[in-house]
Amino acid sequence: MSWRDRLFPVEEVTENKIREYIEILEKENVPGLDVVIDSIVTISNSGVYDESRRAYDSIKSKFYWWEKSIHNEIPENSVYFLAHENLDYINFIPQKSARIINFFTFMCMYDFIAIRYFMTIKRDFDDLDVLNVYLSGLDERLIFGLDNFDKISDWPQPTVEFFKKLKEISWENKDIKTFSNRLGLLKVNMTITSFGLPKYAHFSTIEKKLIELIAGCNAVKDNRDCINKEDIVIGYKTYLKLLNTDVTKYKARSNFKVINKKDDGGYLVCDKCNQYYKLRPGESPEDFTDECECGGKLKYYDNIDWLYNTLS
Repeated sequence: MSWRDRLFPVEEVTENKIREYIEILEKENVPGLDVVIDSIVTISNSGVYDESRRAYDSIKSKFYWWEKSIHNEIPENSVYFLAHENLDYINFIPQKSARIINFFTFMCMYDFIAIRYFMTIKRDFDDLDVLNVYLSGLDERLIFGLDNFDKISDWPQPTVEFFKKLKEISWENKDIKTFSNRLGLLKVNMTITSFGLPKYAHFSTIEKKLIELIAGCNAVKDNRDCINKEDIVIGYKTYLKLLNTDVTKYKARSNFKVINKKDDGGYLVCDKCNQYYKLRPGESPEDFTDECECGGKLKYYDNIDWLYNTLS
C-alpha cells in the first residue's frame, strides 16, 4: 500500500459511505425505491455512466451557445418558451427565497438530453442536432409522461398555468430533501471517484436538477404543491431510463408557431439585481416606474444578449 493510500484510503472510505447510504435507504418504505437503487448499481458497473461523463467532457462548453443560438427565435407554443416566460431565473432572486424549479432547472433537462444525444452520434452537433435537442417534443414527453416518456403517444398541451404551478413547488418537509440528497450521494459515490468529484460537480448538478424537475412535474400532475418521496423516486426512474435511451430518434417538429424575439418590445433590466421584465405587445417603458423592488434602477434595452453573456 502506498503512502497516499495509507493517508487517504479512497476506496475504503467510498465503500463505507455507500454501505451507510444503502443501510439508511433500505429502511425507507417507498414504492419503487429498490428498483432505483438496483438501477444505480447497474449503471455503475455497465459503463454507460462512464460514457455519459465522457460525452459531458466533450460538449460541456457548448451548452450556453446552443441555447443562445435558438433563444432569439423560439416557438411560442414550445415548452422552452413557456418555461422562460414563467419561471424565475436563479440569479435574479435572493438565495433564501430560491424556488426548487426555475429556468436554470429547465435548462438542465436540455443539457442532459444533449449529453445523451452525443453519446449516440459521437461527433460535433450541427444545426439540426441542436433543433432535435430543443424542439423534438422529448421535453414534453418528459414533463408529462415522466418515467413513461417513451410509451405515451398523447399528452396535454403545455400551458402557462402548468408552469405557474410548477414555479410554486416546494419540499413537503426537510426529511424529503434529505432523502433526495442521500439518493444523490449514493449515486455519486457509486459512479464517480472522490478525485473526480470537483471535475464533475456541474455534471452532477445537471442530473440533480433534472430529477427535481421530473419530481415537481409529478407533483403538479397529482395536483399537489409539494414534492414527496414518491416524486423523487419517479424522478430517478425517469432519469435512469433517459440515460439508457437513444434520444436521437426524437426529431425536431415543424408544427410550431415561431415568434421572432428581435421584434419584441424590449426589456427593462435592473442595474442592481439584474432582474428583467420583457415588455408585452402594446407596452412601453413609460408605462412602468424606473425603480425595482430591490431599490435598483430599471433601464430599457432592445435586447439582453449582453445579460446572457454576463451570466454565462
